[in-house]
Amino acid sequence: MVKDFLACDWGTSSFRLMRLDQQGNILSVKETKNGIKALKCQDIERYLIGECREVAGSETLPVVMCGMVGSSIGWYEVPYVDCPASEATLAAELWRVPCESLEAYCVSGVKLQTSTGIADVMRGEETQVVGWLTQASVQERAHSVLCLPGTHSKWVTITDGCISDFSTAFTGELYSLLKDHSVLVQGEQHDSAEAFSAGLQASGGGAALIHQLFNARSRTVLGLQEPADSAAYLSGLLLGSEVGAMASTLGSGPVHLVCGDYLAGPYRQAFEHYGVDCTHYSGGTFSAKGLWSVARAANLI
Repeated sequence: MVKDFLACDWGTSSFRLMRLDQQGNILSVKETKNGIKALKCQDIERYLIGECREVAGSETLPVVMCGMVGSSIGWYEVPYVDCPASEATLAAELWRVPCESLEAYCVSGVKLQTSTGIADVMRGEETQVVGWLTQASVQERAHSVLCLPGTHSKWVTITDGCISDFSTAFTGELYSLLKDHSVLVQGEQHDSAEAFSAGLQASGGGAALIHQLFNARSRTVLGLQEPADSAAYLSGLLLGSEVGAMASTLGSGPVHLVCGDYLAGPYRQAFEHYGVDCTHYSGGTFSAKGLWSVARAANLI
């Protein structure tokens, strides 16, 4: 076993390589915008080798990865483990990537399939959740609900320290598609707290989202909002629909919101609108902690 190792959180649009010590402390970080989508498949291995050499220097250190690097559009497709999933099951299925130049491992994603046809997957978020669990209380490990906003937001239920259930909200990608490629948003846009709040209020109006979306356009046509406020209204409507759909299923405990400060503000506003308590974590170190935790359970460190 080695003292230090490299932890890599490699998503669709970003790359983060960290050097960790045996206790999981971050010693150095290299971040770039070279996510999986930015590289051709044949260039992924070469890019990773170069970045590992830069961070590790003359040392040869193992690298443990998570995220879209293990997907069908990544370096090597790593099989999913079944839900419920835990640090132990992820460690047991840690995948050794065939590479002569690196001792490289990849954490499996998690899949959920039910007899009623429900199917869902995650890659990368499971490692963040494991990282969050390293600092959770005994009560939080027994039962918690986590919200991890993003392009595809994940709502994760924790039971007895395991990912026992999860669902994906298409909020981020749907917003991007509608903002850039639909009639709902036209021309230059700017942030509008008033328009966002109006969309949030409308999300709880009782009608299904499919019947509410056109309001982002019709409100502008009828002069109820400025054309430049359409995207903000749409954002409030979509985010409110996401949180509102989950609010009725939540218990009395707070939702643990894991995201950067940029998304924390609007999500907190949505939680407050629906009367849901939340606790925010910036989450910047949870992927590293999760990779360290899985590597330790797999006896790599």
